[in-house]
Formats: sequence, C-alpha cells, structure tokens
Amino acid sequence: MTALVRFLVIKRLSGNSSTLMVAKEYFVDGVSPSSISYKYKISKFRVRGYIQRITEKTRNSYLASLIIKQVFPLVLEIEPAVIKVNEKYVCLLCDQSFHNEVTIENHLRRKHEEYINKTVKDVLESAKELSFALGTHKGS
Repeated sequence: MTALVRFLVIKRLSGNSSTLMVAKEYFVDGVSPSSISYKYKISKFRVRGYIQRITEKTRNSYLASLIIKQVFPLVLEIEPAVIKVNEKYVCLLCDQSFHNEVTIENHLRRKHEEYINKTVKDVLESAKELSFALGTHKGS
C-alpha cells in the first residue's frame, strides 16, 4: 500500500494531475484505457504504462482499486509542490526552476525526500482513521 500511496503523492506534488485522474478513472470508475486516452489526449500506451506501474506496486489490480478508492480524495487535498509559471516549472519548496516536467519528480525525490515521506505518512494515517471511522478496517 505504501508504494502505491507514495507513487500517487509524488504525482500530486509534481502537479501531474492527469496521472491521478487516469488511476481513478481506470481502477475506480472502470473507464477503458482507450476512453481515458481520448479524454486526456495522451497515448493509450502511456495510459497502459500508468496502469501497469500501479498494478506492479500492489501486485493486484483489485487491491490497487481498493487503495486508490480510499486514498484518492486524500491525495487530492495535497497542495502541489510544483507550479508552472510561463514556460518554466518552479518548486515551491525551494524555489528552484525547471524547463521540463521530466526532472521534477527526480528533484522532489532527491531534494525533498523528507517532505514526501511525511506527506505519505499523513495520507496513510488519514486513510487508516477513515477506515476505522467507517468500520471498514480488518482485524482488531
């Protein structure tokens, strides 16, 4: 569960909302990769790549859908750490700028690991609290 939550948190922090929407629409809403591809104007191969990476993190599509359903609203509450200003991307945590999206996630992982870990921990704790409040937890 932690690996998938971490993946989603990094996507949100980097401002990559389309990956989050792909995950939700495929795993929770049951939308086909072709429909998602058309809607977000990205290749169906990219959509399938996202789906494969997410499935690998849980080793199970069903488990991935359960986790995404539970944590998606929590992840959306996270403020992105990167914004696009003109043609550049700016990290709000350290004010560093980038010229393309590719380096943003690597920057976050290298320079802001503690922030990522804290955010993942917060999401996991909130999900656990929500699970107990709804009576959907397992075990005692």
